[in-house]
Amino acid sequence: MRRSLLLIVSLLLVWGMAGCAVARKPAPPKQPRTVVIPETTRVSFEQTDLAKAPDAVKDVAKALENTDASTWVRAGNDLYLLFSMSPRNREYRAEVTEIRQRNPRADFSWLDVQVRYTRQDTGQAPPNAPVFTVVRVGRLDRPVSGVAFQFNREKGPGPAPMPAAGPQPAVKPAPAESPETAPRVEGEASIDEPAPGQETTSPVKVVGRARHSAGEVRIRLVDEGGTVLSEKTIAVGRESFTDFETSLSYGPPASPKKGFVEIVALTRGKEQSLARVPVTLK
Repeated sequence: MRRSLLLIVSLLLVWGMAGCAVARKPAPPKQPRTVVIPETTRVSFEQTDLAKAPDAVKDVAKALENTDASTWVRAGNDLYLLFSMSPRNREYRAEVTEIRQRNPRADFSWLDVQVRYTRQDTGQAPPNAPVFTVVRVGRLDRPVSGVAFQFNREKGPGPAPMPAAGPQPAVKPAPAESPETAPRVEGEASIDEPAPGQETTSPVKVVGRARHSAGEVRIRLVDEGGTVLSEKTIAVGRESFTDFETSLSYGPPASPKKGFVEIVALTRGKEQSLARVPVTLK
């Protein structure tokens, strides 16, 4: 009798432990959430007045005034595109027509900016007045590591013809516009490092991307007066962009002073600025 009771108690204990084990079976682990980011997305943008732009944009504009240059400026959580025209080309304005964010890799994203030069009437503006176009970029899928500008030129509308009152004498056609009177860009470039306004010491690291029909560009460091402090020539793609990373050594000044890191190229025998970033040399 005692053996029977022990056997029944043992069976009850085994059954209870098995039941608890089943009840405590862990829940299956949650599957990681997959977030799909499109390879290319169109980005909204709006043109704004320089007077309404953040101080960081105004500081860069001050350093680039009266030069042919294009750059991008990060101000807080906003990204701005800044275009400057020299007095020689002040009758043209840069007009952004499209911005696309390209995400070739999970850890890399950049902006592809389409820009059109449009000829406009300068009116009574002073001949040496700075000319800027400022564009605020809309919401981005993720932070970008660089910006590339692709330019083309389109003339603005000319004056309307006067109605003829009768037979008119033949008019000799005006001579074709010299290509030197309008900016003709045969290459694009962007500088990712150093950032605009950054303090630099020798050697300064320069990171960016470029392409040019000549197959090469010059990476240059100049002071505020335009004196070349250091320069290197690198090979780049004629049609596709080439990423580069290099350094420029220079003699440190006695006190901090303004300077520029720029990318230039020879176009039809003339030097052309593709990208320019202001820095403080120390």
